[in-house]
Amino acid sequence: MEFRFEKDDLIFKGKRFVPNARTFKQMADVLASKSCGIAPGAPTYFMYRQADLFGRIHYDITRILPLDLCGEHNKTFGHMHPSSQSGTPWPEVYEVLSGEAHFLLQKSSHSKVDEAVLLSAKKGDCLLIPPGYGHVTINPGKRELVLANLVSGDFESDYSTYAKHRGACFYEMSDGQMVPNRSYGAGVELRKESAVEFSSEYDCFAPFRKAGLLEVAKDHRNIEFLGQPEKFC
Repeated sequence: MEFRFEKDDLIFKGKRFVPNARTFKQMADVLASKSCGIAPGAPTYFMYRQADLFGRIHYDITRILPLDLCGEHNKTFGHMHPSSQSGTPWPEVYEVLSGEAHFLLQKSSHSKVDEAVLLSAKKGDCLLIPPGYGHVTINPGKRELVLANLVSGDFESDYSTYAKHRGACFYEMSDGQMVPNRSYGAGVELRKESAVEFSSEYDCFAPFRKAGLLEVAKDHRNIEFLGQPEKFC
């Protein structure tokens, strides 16, 4: 799949996409520390919405710069997905197009984190975000991280938990250390594994082990669960 960037714009399939940029000022409230010399208006990552469409399923691209955010690796703000009308939260699928990625997933009940997992992924790897998991994407490398995702256009992401708690349940610092976010209380354990290993526990991930998102999405049966969460795996 060919794509390129001209300044901050994405050129994809012969079309130009202007990004929605997340700035340092917008990220400050989810950082372990916001006391450093980064200009408030400096961009930290770029989101390119609806680069492609498969019915109501959106194919988006995100570009995360290799930055030090006041002692942390650069990351996304973090969000959760609400429940669909069926009562099942919406899932999502990611693919690493370039660079390396860490995905910090967390699952909560009654304001308590029940599960936290840090997933590592390299170029070509896909990742399934199962229903009920909030997630943050981290760029732990020295190159830009470019991601694609497939997600339904029938809901809006919920950022409130991450805003309330000043980020995810852990901060990944620039030296690789994982520091607990005490806003969630004590005793949260973090396990680590590869994104592919984690995702392979779910049957509907099978097509994504063999091909990228655009190829898999050509057969609507492979992505039906994204538009109908009650059919998830």
